[in-house]
Amino acid sequence: MVGTNMKSKQKILSGAKILFHKYGIEQTSVDSILRESSVTKSNFYYHFKSKDQLAMQVLLKWMDEHRKEILKPTLENSDLAPYERLEKFYERIINYHESMNCEKGCPFGNSALELSDLKEDFRVLLSDYFDTWTKNIESCLKEGIEQNQFSPEIDPAITAELILSHLEGAVMMVKTHKNISTLKNGSKALLNMITKK
Repeated sequence: MVGTNMKSKQKILSGAKILFHKYGIEQTSVDSILRESSVTKSNFYYHFKSKDQLAMQVLLKWMDEHRKEILKPTLENSDLAPYERLEKFYERIINYHESMNCEKGCPFGNSALELSDLKEDFRVLLSDYFDTWTKNIESCLKEGIEQNQFSPEIDPAITAELILSHLEGAVMMVKTHKNISTLKNGSKALLNMITKK
């Protein structure tokens, strides 16, 4: 019975992830999650008190996957030189959005735009994660300056904010235009701007 319950919980989380990413959290109903995951309403409420509780768990799952699949192999990978870390980071982001045919966008950016003015607990969680992400980029830039790869004229903290802000804006344009070029060209331009000549 425990195994069956855990399987149902995973089905709900998987179904919600798909729908939240495609339609947004507010626009996704519990009934649509039930249809997507093929579970009953009583089963849903056995695992989650509300859709918001489920959405919070989905966001945390997205963050965990993002750390493991994007940040750890690139920005946090000390086996790579700082320039290569940033280059590989962009490559993974570009490949991710190309694999989705330039649809859906960034789940963090989408959720921030949708929920930051509506639900304070979601805003705080997303703000903290963006801060963590920014600090990863900042650390990479600092090391790159120390190793003579990035220009000493850049401010690592401000440049890290610029890189992440550009990334989120570029992903929005990728989703809007259904074309990866804004992200691909912008990332190359930023790398060229910060690289020591």
